[in-house]
Amino acid sequence: MQRIALITGANRGIGKAIAQGLAQQGLFVVLGARDPKSAEPLAAEIRSQGGQADLQALDVTQPSQRQEAIQSILQRHGRLDVLINNAGVALDKWVRTADLELDILRQTMETNVYAPLHLCQLALPPMQAQAYGRIVNISSELGSLEQCQMGSTAAYRSSKTALNMLTRLLACELKDQPDILVNAAAPGWVRTELGGEDAPLSPEQGADTALWLATLPAGGPSGGFFRERSPYPW
Repeated sequence: MQRIALITGANRGIGKAIAQGLAQQGLFVVLGARDPKSAEPLAAEIRSQGGQADLQALDVTQPSQRQEAIQSILQRHGRLDVLINNAGVALDKWVRTADLELDILRQTMETNVYAPLHLCQLALPPMQAQAYGRIVNISSELGSLEQCQMGSTAAYRSSKTALNMLTRLLACELKDQPDILVNAAAPGWVRTELGGEDAPLSPEQGADTALWLATLPAGGPSGGFFRERSPYPW
């Protein structure tokens, strides 16, 4: 049986690398993107290498598109095995907390927290019905309370802290369903549009932990926060 995976923000950066990695492992990847045309080259590349992929219009800030995406996947494939909540924004890089505009905080939370939560809520019923699921929320080291030693970027960092908590809570609520694993991944400082050209890690390196979590065997960890396949401080 082929596993079906939805990756949000799959058209570039870490999302693209995750999609490529999952396709190479034999999963059918659904490439979620605000503009599906932007993911067409990736879909063609995956298919040319013997993988399987299709496109899904998905602006994660739109509740109706979130619902339509899950419904469409279930109609086309009959199941959803893996959800990668990768799409995210950082609208307040290096802005002091005292100067943060509340509208920026709201926009950040919509993309980085509300959308992943809603997609988890939509994906869980089919995962529970099929007794299998892997959910990976792409977080950040900057969301770690224990490692917080500098100010600024409060909207982005708070959103990742909240995403970590949602990850932990969902895992707690699913502890009696051990075939559904929910975890958060910290990619590290990656050369993407968000991370910039000076970052030390490639998108493929940043995607590694998420790929590991997305394909965990039965009995794997759940409710954890991981970097480089190892637990990272909350």
